[in-house]
Amino acid sequence: MLRTFRVGVVVALALLAFFPTSANADDPTPAPSPTPPITPSPSPSATPSPNASPSTAKSPSASPSASSSASPSARSASSSASPSASATAIASPTPAPTPSAEELEAARARDAQLLSSAQSLTQIVDAQALVARDELAALNAEVDRVTGDLDAVGTDIAALQAQANDRRAIRERLTRDAFRLAAASATPSLAALSDPQIEAYRELLAVDAALHDAQLRLSDRVSQLAEAREAVAAKQGQLSRLRDRARTIAAAAANGEGDKRAAEVAVLEALARDAAAAQTSLAQLVATAMSSDGAAPSTWSLPVRGAITQPFGPTTFPLEPARTFHGVYYAHFHDAVDIAAVLGQPVLAAADGRVTFVGHLPDGAMVVIVAHPGGLVSVYAHLDDTFARPPVRIGEAVSGGQVIGFVGLTGITTGPHLHFAVQSGGQPIDPLSLPAAR
Repeated sequence: MLRTFRVGVVVALALLAFFPTSANADDPTPAPSPTPPITPSPSPSATPSPNASPSTAKSPSASPSASSSASPSARSASSSASPSASATAIASPTPAPTPSAEELEAARARDAQLLSSAQSLTQIVDAQALVARDELAALNAEVDRVTGDLDAVGTDIAALQAQANDRRAIRERLTRDAFRLAAASATPSLAALSDPQIEAYRELLAVDAALHDAQLRLSDRVSQLAEAREAVAAKQGQLSRLRDRARTIAAAAANGEGDKRAAEVAVLEALARDAAAAQTSLAQLVATAMSSDGAAPSTWSLPVRGAITQPFGPTTFPLEPARTFHGVYYAHFHDAVDIAAVLGQPVLAAADGRVTFVGHLPDGAMVVIVAHPGGLVSVYAHLDDTFARPPVRIGEAVSGGQVIGFVGLTGITTGPHLHFAVQSGGQPIDPLSLPAAR
C-alpha cells in the first residue's frame, strides 16, 4: 500500500515470465490464469451498517495501495472464461435495483471474496473494477438521498422562517412586547408578562430553536454531500482506469500470449504511475501535518487487531521501492505494516492527535492522517468511503482508541486490510517499535 513501483516492475515481469504457474501470496502479479466469469453483484444501498458483512482478511499490499491476496491454501479455485467476456461485464454493467440489507451484505462479501481469490493480474483488475462499480452505485444512491434530505431541510427552513416572519408582523402590542423582551434579555423574567405574552414569547423561542436546529441539519447535509461527491469523483476516476486496463488486457489476450504479456507490462507500468502519484501526494500531506509542539505520546496501540501480513522493513518483495534507512541502503523496503482485518472493522486512532487529512489519494485509496505531538504522523489507508465513511473531519482532535474509520476496499487492494504507517520528522519508523504498540 502507498508504495512506488519505481524499482521492481521489470523484475516482477521477469518473474512473471519465468514462473508462469506461481501462486506466491506475496506476488501481486501471479501468473495469468483463466479469468472467472464475473457475475455483477447488486449495487449496495447507501445506508449500510458500519460493520458490513465480514470477509476473510488477506495478506499484504500488492501495489502502492494494495494488499496481496491470501495464502495459496486460502484461495478458491476459479472457473475459466474468456477475458473478453470479463471485460464486457465490467464495461457494460446492468443497473440493479436497490438491494435489501441481506442482499447488500451478500454483495459486499461476494465482492471481497472475488477480489481475495483473484490469481492473475487480469482477475485482480476485473475484481477491483466490480468492487469500484458497486461502491460507485452505492455512493450515487447516497448522493441522491442526501440531496433529497437537503431539499427537505431547505423546505423546513423556509417554512420556519415564514413562521418567524409572520410572528414578527403581528401588530398586537402584547406580542411586540414579548418579542422586544426576548431581544433585550437572554433570560427575561416571565413574571412580569401576561399569559398571552408568555405564550407569544415561548412560541417565538420554539420557532427560533427549530430554525437553529434546521440550519445545523442543513450544514451537516451540505458536508455529507460534499464528502459523497468527492468519493464519487475518486471512484469514477478509479473505475475508468480499471475498465481501460481490463479492455487492454482482454484485447491483447485475443491476439496471443505475447501480446497479452506486453499488455500486462503496460498495466503494471500504469500501476507504477498510480503508485508514484499516491506516494508523492502522501509525502506532501505528511510534511504539512508534522508538528513539533509538545512531547510525543507515551503510549500507542494498534488501530486494528489482526495478523501482520507484511511487516515494516527490508524485504525481498520486488515491487517495494528502494530506501536508505538509518544510513543503510535497501533495494526494497516496506515503510509500514499491513494488518489483516475484517471488512467494516472499526479503525482506531493509535494515539492522541489531530486529524489533518480525510480523503482520497490519486490511486483512489481513502486515507486518514493524524498529526501527533513531537513530529509524529500516523497514516491509516484503504478505509471505507461508501458504507461507513470516516466519522472524523479535518482539524478534529482525536483520542487514542477513538474510531476514525472502517476497513474498506478502496484503492488498489486485493483484500480488506489496514495499511498503517508512522513517520517521525518525515522519516518512517516501525509502528511496532512504539511504546505498547503490540
